[in-house]
Amino acid sequence: MQDARWLRLKDCLLDRGWTSRDDALCAPHATMWFSQTSKDANMISFRDRIRSAAEASARYVDVDVDHAALHDDLVSLVDALDEVFQN
Repeated sequence: MQDARWLRLKDCLLDRGWTSRDDALCAPHATMWFSQTSKDANMISFRDRIRSAAEASARYVDVDVDHAALHDDLVSLVDALDEVFQN
């Protein structure tokens, strides 16, 4: 993902409270992290998988605080990915 979209995604996530540690981007609630693992990564597929995970996690927001934090982090990532693809 070493292209302008990756750099834009990183900026969008940092604006949303994510942190950068070494080569990884870490979610605000520390529920997940990811790094650029491939220069040929498919960001559209990544966005679709994260969106599906966010939708699935929404069912558990009222059940468990940890799931609520995970859901918030997933939604933050989806929103950042959407912003990258809108520009």
